[in-house]
Amino acid sequence: MSVEIIVRETKTGLEIVSGRRRLDALLALRDEVVVMSPGVGEVVIARLPDGRLQASANPEHIELFRQPETALGSKKSFA
Repeated sequence: MSVEIIVRETKTGLEIVSGRRRLDALLALRDEVVVMSPGVGEVVIARLPDGRLQASANPEHIELFRQPETALGSKKSFA
């Protein structure tokens, strides 16, 4: 699943402008998610144990946490 959020850079980091609910829904399932942000590109966002969010645009982090598309997964049938 691909999710887009819009962020802007502030003096203290990034601020989520749009897509907060989508991000919260994903973070309810996983502690780390990869999202797309216009102007920034792909970003991995992690929820820290104290509830704060931390983002990284490091390609190594993105590759580590990117989930394979379920549509591209195994074609096994449970029927």
